[in-house]
Amino acid sequence: MIISSRYIKPNITIETEIASGKKIFIYNYKGIHYRLFDSFHRLNMFILTGINSWIFECESEKSLIAYMSAMKK
Repeated sequence: MIISSRYIKPNITIETEIASGKKIFIYNYKGIHYRLFDSFHRLNMFILTGINSWIFECESEKSLIAYMSAMKK
């Protein structure tokens, strides 16, 4: 379930969602590259420093949906 979507640049959005009772953050670059974070702290580290702090990344929405579906099981 999507809680919020925010544009941080015209081609980058951050979606906050609830998955399996946990808040997750999805960094979406142009709809062609996705990174999933399990905390706001990890997302913020990535945005500020570029550190590889995500728990999953992919290049298609289909892969992202499949990963998130597996999280729910």
